[in-house]
This record gives sequence, structure tokens and C-alpha cells, in this order.
Amino acid sequence: MMGSCLQCGANVAPDNRFCGVCGAAQPTAATVREPSFAASDASSREGASGSNASEGDAAPNGSDSIAQQSPFNISTVNQHESVAELPTSTVDQSALGGGRGGAQNGPQSGAATEHANSTGGRRGANKPLDEGTLLDNRYEIVRRIGGGGMGAVYLAKDRNLGDAPRAVKEMIQTQLDEGQQEKAASDFKRESMLLASLEHPSIPTIYDYFDESASRFYLVMKYISGGDFLARLRNAPGHRLDEKTVTGWALQIADVLHYLHNLPTPIIYRDLKPANLMIDGTTGRVMLIDFGIARWVTPQEKGVTAVGTMGYAPPELFSGKVEPRSDIYSLGATMFQLLTGTDPQDNPLLVFDWAKNSRPRQITPAISTEMERILMRTVEYKPEDRFRSAAETRTVLAEHLEKLRAGQISYGAVAADRLGFQTMATEMVYCGFCGQRIAASDLYCAHCGKQQPLAEGSAALRQARATAKLVVSGTTEL
Repeated sequence: MMGSCLQCGANVAPDNRFCGVCGAAQPTAATVREPSFAASDASSREGASGSNASEGDAAPNGSDSIAQQSPFNISTVNQHESVAELPTSTVDQSALGGGRGGAQNGPQSGAATEHANSTGGRRGANKPLDEGTLLDNRYEIVRRIGGGGMGAVYLAKDRNLGDAPRAVKEMIQTQLDEGQQEKAASDFKRESMLLASLEHPSIPTIYDYFDESASRFYLVMKYISGGDFLARLRNAPGHRLDEKTVTGWALQIADVLHYLHNLPTPIIYRDLKPANLMIDGTTGRVMLIDFGIARWVTPQEKGVTAVGTMGYAPPELFSGKVEPRSDIYSLGATMFQLLTGTDPQDNPLLVFDWAKNSRPRQITPAISTEMERILMRTVEYKPEDRFRSAAETRTVLAEHLEKLRAGQISYGAVAADRLGFQTMATEMVYCGFCGQRIAASDLYCAHCGKQQPLAEGSAALRQARATAKLVVSGTTEL
């Protein structure tokens, strides 16, 4: 059962120690009491169509952003809903009353909601829209399907187009002075124009944007009925997904990144993660949502503000540097979580330090050797050691998907490509610590993580022994 943050009202999982939206520390699950409007939202989600899987599974799993855990005081809204996300302003959290120590005290009761009529008008801060509210004399609110302390996401009907379903994202900028309000409006229009200018099947269509007042902004976009990747992961057996599915999804993500990176003025997404990726329930296609911190990047630009999510953000973002290969790192981190079920946010600084942490196959032996190499290269510490571009990543993933379909993959011979030979088969042995079957060439058990006796020798000896075992197993090329 989901709880609500007492600071901003966002959904919080029972085992989350901090709110994923505002970063506020949470009391124990037993002491959290949901506001009345959140309870009504939950009941409305339960009655929703089964295709809208992510509406009832929209709570984040501790998605603390870099802005909340580093000296960079940048506002980001981490929504996890089954709709495309609203671009987010980069106004300081302190000015918004959000984040730690903010002045906002969470959402008000639905019974006390005051909403604007069809001609507009100001409403109380953070009060949700009522069912039937008409925005811009066109969009009729059906129900609230998500949101947090800085706004909400609603399912609406477009009266001008036969009640076609639309996602309406409301962004609220409260407690701003005149200058900050102007900046918020400017940021909102800039991000809306950015989204409206993009044409790719994996980017949601933007239909309209408008403001109700100086502090309330609305973005109208395609309603996506499928769930986000986090919801898929939570519902998957063992909380991990199969390699063929993940490879197919990653291939589509690499394609949309290639599109963004090769625009006349390249766009770096900067916040790629499972919560910002969805499956369109109608087409089955991967959709990239929440362009709130995506940014046009010119070749001469320096000192770009670091924004992203801990665990998925590459090291260079901490120093204010961003480039296309930053998105490749985030793609690798996302694939790693989908394949292993391990959340990079649990150990954001060292999760991909393979000398101190388990390799992907040690966590999930079902991952192929080829996929492990792909994962390890995408999350290399230095950008120059990763794939050179999204196009190269896309090519590698496409080739791997074909091998998966043809059954031309191997397991266990991690060092084979480094030694210059190809592996046709790998001898299987048993770990002396846990008794599970592992590849003879593995230096660590993929099940218990214990170092195997083979690893006690020198590097040259390890290579020689691995080679001998591979020869016995049927390798015909050395």
C-alpha cells in the first residue's frame, strides 16, 4: 500500500526512507497517514482500465535527484506516471517552497478544493482540479492520475476533438516574486517549444500549452495508456526482465537518442532512467517522456548545470559537463537495472566500479557474456571509453538482438574477446562455496560472488588456464 509524503503529498513506497520528489525524510510506514485526496486518487486508479497499468504503480522507488543530493540547487520533478511528463523549470527549490525545509505543507483535502471555472481564475496553492473542471474552454478534467508538490497530471477529454483522451500536466510555481514568475513562464515556453519541435515515434506528441495565471502552466500531450519501466520491473518475475526484451527496448532508446543528438542543435536528454521510459499500450513502442531538463547543447557551451538522477547520471555531470555519451551511460545504467533488478540509486557512486562490486553476470547468471560486455562498456567512467555515439550503440544492440534470436550467444567466457579467440562452448563446473554451476572461466561465482581458486594465480596464469579449459570444451580457434 502506497503512502504519501507529509511534505509535498507525492506517493511514497512503504520502504522508502526519503521522498523521491522533494527529498524529505519519511516516518515509518505505520505512522504515515494519506491525505484524503490521495485516497480518492487511489480508488479512482483502481477503477481505471486495466490497460493503464502504471497509474496504480506510479510511486517512485527512492528516485532522489542529483539536485537533492549535491550542492547544485536545481529544481526537478520526478514523476512516474503513465503519461508524458511536463518540462520542469530550473527555479531554485527554496523559492518554490519545495525540497528540504520548504514552506509547502502538502496537498489540501479534496473537499476543500477550489477550482477555476471555464474562464480561468486563481486557485489555492497546490489544490487539485476537480472532476469536470474545464481548462482553456476545451479540456475537461476526468481524473487526477499523478503528481507531486509542484503540480499534477490529469486525464482529460478534448471537447473540440470528440472527447479524445489527453494528458494534461499542470505545473505550479507558487511563492515566486515577479522576476521569478517571468523566468518560470519563459522556461515553460522554452521547454514546450522544444517538445513541439521534435518528431520521432518514441517522443509523445504535444498538442497545446497555455497558462491559467502567472503561476499555473499547462501542457497538453498524447495520453499514453501503458506502464513505465519501473512498473514493468516491479511486476516482473524476480523483479528483472529477460535479455531479449531489454535489448529490443534499448535498441529503440538508442534510436531516439541518435535522433536527439543529431538535430541541427543537438539535444542531450540528461535524465534517462526507467521512470522516464514507458511502453505505449496501443503501439507497444518505447516512449521517452519528461523533457524537463533536456537541453540544447552548442559545441562551445561550457559549465552546463548538472541535473539528473543519482545512479543513472554519469560522473561528468557532477562537474557541469554534458555530451551525447552522457546519455549512453544512463542507457547502460537503465539496462543494468532492468536485467539485474539492482537499483543503481542504492549505491550511486560505486555501483559500476567492477573491482568493488559484482559484475552483471554475477548478479544475474542468465545474462549473456555479450550483453555483459555491452553493459560494462556503456557505463565506463570516462566518456571516451564508452560507445562513441548513440548510432554505434544502436548498431551493437541490433546485432546482439539478431544473435539472441538465432541463439548465437555464449555464457561465462568473459575474457575470450580479450584473448583473441572465439568461444563455441564453455565448460561448466561447480562453485566450491555454494555448489552452484558456473562457467569454468569465471573468476567469481555468479551466484554467491566468492572468488574462485583459479583467480589466485597471476594474470598470465589465469589466462592460460582459461584457454586450456576452453580448448577442451571445443574451441577450434585460438
